[in-house]
Amino acid sequence: MTADEPAWAGPAFWAGAEPDEVLRALPPAAEGAHKRRTAAVYRSVTHLLRHADPGERARLLALEAARFGRMGLAAAFTALAAPADAADRPPGQRPATWQVAWATGRQADERLLAVLDRDALRPVLGELDGRVVAVDTDSYGGVRARDVLTGARMAGFAAGHGARVVAVLDAAGTPLVLTGHERRGPDGLPDAGRYGDTVRAWHLRTGEPAGAPLVVDRGRITTAASAEADGRTVVVTGGWDGLVRSWDLATGRELAEAADGHGDWVACVATAVVRGRPLALTAGREDRDVLVRDLLTARPVGAPLTGHTAPVTAVATVTEDDGRVLAVTASRDATARLWDLTTGRPLGGPLAGHDGPVEAMTAARWAGRTLVVTGGRDRTVRTWDPVTGRQQADAFTGHHQPVEQVAVASDAGRPVLVARAFDGLVRGWEPAARRRPVEAPADHDGTVTALAPACLDGRRLAVAGLLDGTVRVWEAADGPRGARTLTRHRGTVHAVTTAVVAGRTLVLSAGEDEVIRISDLAAGAESAVPLDCPEAWPGALAMAAVPDGVRVLMGGRDGTVRVWDLASGEADGPPFTAGGRCVRVITSALVEGRTVLVTGHADHTVRRWDLVDRSPLGPAMAGHRRGVDGAVTTVVDGRSVAVTSAGHDRSLRVWDLATGCPIGDALRGHRRVTALAVTSHAGRALAVSGDEGSVRIWDLATLREAAPPLPVPYGVHTLAAYPDATLLLAFAEELALYKPSP
Repeated sequence: MTADEPAWAGPAFWAGAEPDEVLRALPPAAEGAHKRRTAAVYRSVTHLLRHADPGERARLLALEAARFGRMGLAAAFTALAAPADAADRPPGQRPATWQVAWATGRQADERLLAVLDRDALRPVLGELDGRVVAVDTDSYGGVRARDVLTGARMAGFAAGHGARVVAVLDAAGTPLVLTGHERRGPDGLPDAGRYGDTVRAWHLRTGEPAGAPLVVDRGRITTAASAEADGRTVVVTGGWDGLVRSWDLATGRELAEAADGHGDWVACVATAVVRGRPLALTAGREDRDVLVRDLLTARPVGAPLTGHTAPVTAVATVTEDDGRVLAVTASRDATARLWDLTTGRPLGGPLAGHDGPVEAMTAARWAGRTLVVTGGRDRTVRTWDPVTGRQQADAFTGHHQPVEQVAVASDAGRPVLVARAFDGLVRGWEPAARRRPVEAPADHDGTVTALAPACLDGRRLAVAGLLDGTVRVWEAADGPRGARTLTRHRGTVHAVTTAVVAGRTLVLSAGEDEVIRISDLAAGAESAVPLDCPEAWPGALAMAAVPDGVRVLMGGRDGTVRVWDLASGEADGPPFTAGGRCVRVITSALVEGRTVLVTGHADHTVRRWDLVDRSPLGPAMAGHRRGVDGAVTTVVDGRSVAVTSAGHDRSLRVWDLATGCPIGDALRGHRRVTALAVTSHAGRALAVSGDEGSVRIWDLATLREAAPPLPVPYGVHTLAAYPDATLLLAFAEELALYKPSP
């Protein structure tokens, strides 16, 4: 930091100050490339920093800086984390620390302006006083509206217990929010299917009621839009019953008989005025066509908008400067389409670019042009030029859940894209900026579903199974940019494991094609005939050494374990029943001279078996309260132990494999355990576990955390640990490598 730079330009301020203080000090446009890019790093995790201590903030910002390609900044944040962590330790005791060596930036986006933390699961986007707001309800029926870009509360009022937000509407320039109120039965529980639903309209700014309630006798209102017709505000709604209704908002009366034509509940509705005639456009959850009706009479107007090959998920309308009215539709066929509502004809070809269903869409006029914005199950937001049918910029990234709603906002005269994801988080981007930094971090082109460490000729390698069915390998220290493909499955790879057999490093992978593929890491290709494994279960794959060779182990949904001789590829006896329901995880260890098989089951138990004679070793090991889905083995102070996890059980348990007895109390601290591995550091055996927002490292001798948690911005879904305590994490679509500090 130079003498003329403000205090906020230094990493110490970013990591130490309160998030609101940083955001207030931050210039609106963050002038200068360095400041703008540092601001993007900070904004991407602001919602996570508010509840973190200084050490956690610095560690999280270090990972974010690495994701954005700012390794110098990452090192500065790591240096800041060490003193902050030491302050929480007894005098003279220095905690072990891990520092990020590299991270991918597949979801990093320097155009990010804000992330609005979730107060509710699925807020609804709307507009108030020229700002895009997220509107939701609390558990007491209070309606809240917050500015998406600043987080400031814009409005709030009481709508009544059990209220839910149906839609945010613009009624002749007046912002309204519609809340649904399912009527309750004699038991006091809401039951819209039996007792109906009531929708009430409120002035979003003041909380005053607007018009009369809209009442349906049975079913629930799922979506709504509004239009001005004959000098009154008309609300059109779609419901669970597949019916479309038009209402006079002032009186609460239906203007025509409810219209059907949808095979399932109504998923989307929009309105338009074409040549003075108000129209309603609707589609059901399983409809591939959009029906066009007169808003006041509910009679069909022209032919349906037909062309999608999968159900329509969203519909919007926009009026161009020449008066032409366009409809835009989105679909699960991964495209959006445009239509001229005057003629009912499509305009151009489909807007194609999403990798999966398009779940959200809007259209707006900006700077004299029509802007189409789509959001998809691929977790991206894309903008389109409807004239050329081309994308106008790189996809906008950052969400790690499917995008369910999009909007266009104005901020200081510039357009801003806003999107809400399935998890309730709302992000905003500046379309005109650049997405990726010049020094882009190590990248990869697929979602990792399984990881395993490997060593070859003294080199540390990473082996990954991907969603696209490939198994890839790369130099762990360098990142996945130069990854090569070992083999390919048909469908997602469920599990990978590695072992050294007769001097060869082998990789075994199991996928949706229900085969286990065997690859030679040195040769870089498959080296044996695949093993047939019907009823394969994700993650329940292992190898174990026995006196006469190596066995391949696969746990099945049917509660059995299949065993193959790796050398011959032949089954080593028939499958044996491992007890309990569904073998969800399997591993092995050498215990007192014999190979012991450890299985984790859906019935919450862990079991031990003698692999040679397939006999159980003692009773089932009970203690978990959920299905066991993680199990690893190691040696602690000369005895073989297993560490197990069970997802929402929120804890790890350590077992003595010789006796089957638990060792100490459960290791607690996670919200949900999603990944598990073992390693060692400075002569200590460590367990490493991941959850929806952190990685924790446990000393298995003391049963305490060996280091402060490593915070991550997305949920960890798999991890691999090398013998020297180097950690490879997969979280959302990202990867990161951590090394222990000297």
